[in-house]
Amino acid sequence: MDYFNVTNAFIAIIVGIITYSAYNMLGFGPNQFPVNGKTILVTGASEGLGRSIAIQLAQKGANVVIASRSAHKLEAAIADIKAAAVNSSTQRFHFISADLTDPDAADRLLEETTTWNNGAAPDVVWCCAGFCHPGLFIDVPIKTLRDQMDTVYWTSAYTAHATLRRWLVPVSQISTAAKTEQPPPRHLIFTASTLAVFTVSGYSPYSPPKAAMRNLSDVLVQEIEMYNGARRNRDADAPATDVKVHIVLPMGMTSPGYENEQKLKPELTHIMEEADKPQLPEEVATIAIKGLERGDFQIVTNTIGQLMRTSALGSSPRNNVFFDTVVSWLSSIVCLFVISDFAKKAFNYGKQKGVPSAK
Repeated sequence: MDYFNVTNAFIAIIVGIITYSAYNMLGFGPNQFPVNGKTILVTGASEGLGRSIAIQLAQKGANVVIASRSAHKLEAAIADIKAAAVNSSTQRFHFISADLTDPDAADRLLEETTTWNNGAAPDVVWCCAGFCHPGLFIDVPIKTLRDQMDTVYWTSAYTAHATLRRWLVPVSQISTAAKTEQPPPRHLIFTASTLAVFTVSGYSPYSPPKAAMRNLSDVLVQEIEMYNGARRNRDADAPATDVKVHIVLPMGMTSPGYENEQKLKPELTHIMEEADKPQLPEEVATIAIKGLERGDFQIVTNTIGQLMRTSALGSSPRNNVFFDTVVSWLSSIVCLFVISDFAKKAFNYGKQKGVPSAK
């Protein structure tokens, strides 16, 4: 094989990779998140992003169960979700009040959802509970730091644990035909933040729980492959379906708690976030669902978020090997300037204004 043939073959491979990557990134591939007729549990769905997600899933034909602490907010939300149903005669909706900082409550939530769903566990569980309490680390009480870990990380971890203990139970009578047919996978979805991969001064109570959630999603992807692999072993007991894990990483977002969050933010945080234009929950929900339909593992909602995500890929599965690799090279260079700029802004703020008083 001469030089020109090798070169042409190499170019053809590169063009093929780029074409395939673009084809999938633009959403031309098969829908990997069909929800019509599926039962979906969304936590933290009485308001904000969770509510918007539930409404849009109802518009796509899903049966939806929502959960949060507030029963009266759930009642109002379920009315809006029912009104969004594409087929009100066949779709079903339900709400359950639960404080998911309690692991027993998370287990009860899954049990009640399964009972309501005629004995079948939900097909999709979307963890969306939690709120943000910004502040400088030494200005925030220890109780607030613990509360943030409870409401942001543990609510999702408890829900995921209760979910997977039901989904991953081996079914001894699963047939060879059933294993070969590959029924649609179940989906476990975490809702974190770009702060899980690229943090900013003033989010010390909130960023660590989100980073823990991101790490949990990374390790679960690996662990769950063992169970998915067992489904390909004709002689082994295995779960009834494959399981897929995803994590959504939005940036700033308007929500019922947004105004209070803005009041709590240190002035330095506002300065560093000048480029962050908050998105509407409805917009974030739409982008997140499209990412799931593409089959993405990590889903961001704008270009800046994409740079943040790819700057810290680590051992996370890639959405698109070619795109993520190229953009990670770019983002690593951009980060050199951004990190320096953030440090300079913090230093200059202290130099000019001194230490801020705690809010």
